[in-house]
Amino acid sequence: MRRERVLLTAAMLLIGVFGALLPLEVARPEPLPLWREGNGVDANPDLERLNRAFVRLADKVRPGVVQLRVSLNPPAAQDGDSQRPTSSRGSGFIIHPEGYILTAHHVVDGGKDIEVRLADRQRFRGQVIGTDPEVDVALVRIKSPKELPAIALGDSDHAQVGDLVSSVGYPFGTESSLSLGIISRRGRSLATGFDFIQTNAGASAGWSGGPLVNVRGHVVGMITMASDRGNMGFAVPINVIKAMVPRLLSGEKIVWGWLGVRVSELTLEGAEALRLAPVRGVLVSAVLPGQPAEKGGILSHDVILAVNGMRVDNPRELIRIIAGTEAGREVNLAIFRKGETFKLSVRLGQKPKSAERREG
Repeated sequence: MRRERVLLTAAMLLIGVFGALLPLEVARPEPLPLWREGNGVDANPDLERLNRAFVRLADKVRPGVVQLRVSLNPPAAQDGDSQRPTSSRGSGFIIHPEGYILTAHHVVDGGKDIEVRLADRQRFRGQVIGTDPEVDVALVRIKSPKELPAIALGDSDHAQVGDLVSSVGYPFGTESSLSLGIISRRGRSLATGFDFIQTNAGASAGWSGGPLVNVRGHVVGMITMASDRGNMGFAVPINVIKAMVPRLLSGEKIVWGWLGVRVSELTLEGAEALRLAPVRGVLVSAVLPGQPAEKGGILSHDVILAVNGMRVDNPRELIRIIAGTEAGREVNLAIFRKGETFKLSVRLGQKPKSAERREG
């Protein structure tokens, strides 16, 4: 027994000696993480509230924004035109639970079949109720078995430069997107004529016809144009569209006014030659024969200072007002000629199909 205890003790000593001679196993450190998890403790409460407000805005507006996929009528065969598009895509927004939708005229122009896709991916066949190419607006209807989420229309006359706005649409045919920006230039919406609302909210291909909404989620404009880079959009003021909707619904054809002049911007040198100070108004470069301007007594080298009391300082403003007034109505023009200022009343006519766009 004593001998066994001695052998056991010797064995344990040998194990200890050999263990001491073996290299110790190096403890593996815990791997360092490649990122740091955020815990929300350092969140700015004001920014958090702002963030939640934008999320609520998106949740409120996006269900009422739709995508339009339009199959175009096949173009007439022409040399070199084999690559002309046979379809187009755009956006729109529901204004009535029974399926009435506003979009841009150029989205549905020449359309053979219109497919409307809702935010929940339901598809419906769309029918054009009315359209106006001058304002670039169209009214489309779909028939759904249930009421649809309509977006409220706001008041574009109260929109101001600096107001926060969001544009909503289907860029490049993808899912609906919301882009945040401000009103960069206020659109003018008066009794006659209008000017576009300019915004730096995103607007790309496929965005045409989508709504421009304020922080309340109310539509203040409809996107109809975008810059080449997509960082600037132009919207028709919603008050202009609201005035037209009843007429589009009835199928009434609106004929817009035509004056029959060629106009240009009045330069400092031109104003000095005409002895007009301070510089203001739009120069009449030419009067087209047989058109309303000639019948109303306008002459070449006249300066148009105002239309119906609204001052005009560049050709774009004049053309917008005239083109936004219906044919057959009279406009009162303030004219400067040979050192004198007087008024002329001209009844607008219908624009000839052969006329150039730059002619007023």
